[in-house]
Amino acid sequence: MEATGQRITGRYASLAVDGPPAEAARNLVNLVNVQGPGEIVITPASKRSQVGEALERLDSRGSWRAWWHRAAGEPVELTDGTPSRLPTPVHHFSPFEGEAGAAPQLGINIGGHYLRLVRIHRGEVVGSREKRLGSGRQSSLFGISLRSFLEMLTGDELAHGVRGVGIAWSAPRTRVGLRAMSILTEGGGEVVGLLDTGELDSVLTKALGCPVYSWNDGEAVAAAEALARPGVRDRPLLVLKLGTSFASGLALGTHEVSALPMQLSKCLPRTVPPQRFAHPMVGLHGTARDALGAACVTETFRLLTGRPRADFEDYCLAAVRGEPVATRLARSAARTVAETAHFVSGLWSPVDLVLSGRNLRQLPYRQKFTGLVRHELALLPSGITLLDPVGDVNLSAALGAAALSRAHT
Repeated sequence: MEATGQRITGRYASLAVDGPPAEAARNLVNLVNVQGPGEIVITPASKRSQVGEALERLDSRGSWRAWWHRAAGEPVELTDGTPSRLPTPVHHFSPFEGEAGAAPQLGINIGGHYLRLVRIHRGEVVGSREKRLGSGRQSSLFGISLRSFLEMLTGDELAHGVRGVGIAWSAPRTRVGLRAMSILTEGGGEVVGLLDTGELDSVLTKALGCPVYSWNDGEAVAAAEALARPGVRDRPLLVLKLGTSFASGLALGTHEVSALPMQLSKCLPRTVPPQRFAHPMVGLHGTARDALGAACVTETFRLLTGRPRADFEDYCLAAVRGEPVATRLARSAARTVAETAHFVSGLWSPVDLVLSGRNLRQLPYRQKFTGLVRHELALLPSGITLLDPVGDVNLSAALGAAALSRAHT
């Protein structure tokens, strides 16, 4: 297998790959997961067929390419033409300060088994609440009617008298908008069906009597972290929100976040996870989700320790104690975080990195894990700095959704 150099150029980003066609195909998958499908230019042109054949082997069932074609309405198409680059699309958001007499804003984060509401008034969080949406593998959002969803919102005092609503969903963004094509939303009934067709915001706006906007949860968390760090930054801020899987967002300016898909959980890290599972949406094995998502980490911990009833908190406790299996999983996860941030830095410029989300709620585990991540980052040449999250990580997605929506109200 010939080891050569090639450049892979998409609509919004480009990278050079020095290695065999299989390595180029892996990086191509990761580039598309960041910026979306469409024409992908391979240079020199003589390498296009080799990279294409390697992609066929990597995505042997075509499930990854089919998912992207369905999600974005255009295929992954390898060409050897002239690269055509576009500016990175962005969403603007607004700080909450000012407008002392304005009515409150409401931010909502919808996860697989919970709904978090946050009420913001005059720049301060004046109330928050988390509601369970079922247990086990089934969320009560699945199959929920629009009427029931509205009753869930309007029946809460936090939603009364607000001037606008922002909702963070686990739903990937493509050029055609948010798509209800994640493990937490696909097949979710009337509400997420409206989200998928782009009609939900207008329906909710009419029903609630105030502007409603929906966002990807990675975009929302990135906005919240950038909002909490006022002033001009000279580096983009990459935020990974670790949960059942993980969401990703990139803040590019003082009041801007990337509007690219940023589907980093579907990327293929160079370091193979301890256990490889078929990704529930794109079918690839060995994605970053396998190393970082709580569902996969828990399943791997159960398999390797012979503890079929262990949960994610059991893994965290074992990692803090230094037990061998849990330590191996934590190191693998830390390496995957570092590789992921390094890849994003290679597409734009060195980033600052923030880790957030429910997986890091336990302070001893968070301290141990972030120490491992800093160690792995120091081994890479990108100069990435790991920053601590600012504020309550449980509120960040809802706060960010409200801030993004505020720019439109």
